[in-house]
Amino acid sequence: MLGRQVTCIYRAYENGELVVTGRLTLDGLPNVGDMVPLNGRPYTVRSVDYDAGLNVLALERGSWRDT
Repeated sequence: MLGRQVTCIYRAYENGELVVTGRLTLDGLPNVGDMVPLNGRPYTVRSVDYDAGLNVLALERGSWRDT
């Protein structure tokens, strides 16, 4: 993550199931594979999309590469 603060829409998954959605402000746009803290828990960014002028993140609890 580099650069300026960005606000993203996120969809957080645990074991492949959607558990929460919301908005998250970060110090830069993350890349796929980066870890992002959400409510004190680490989530791995599994996708970064852009829709209707907003950055949209899909987050997976822990490392999605291990599932």
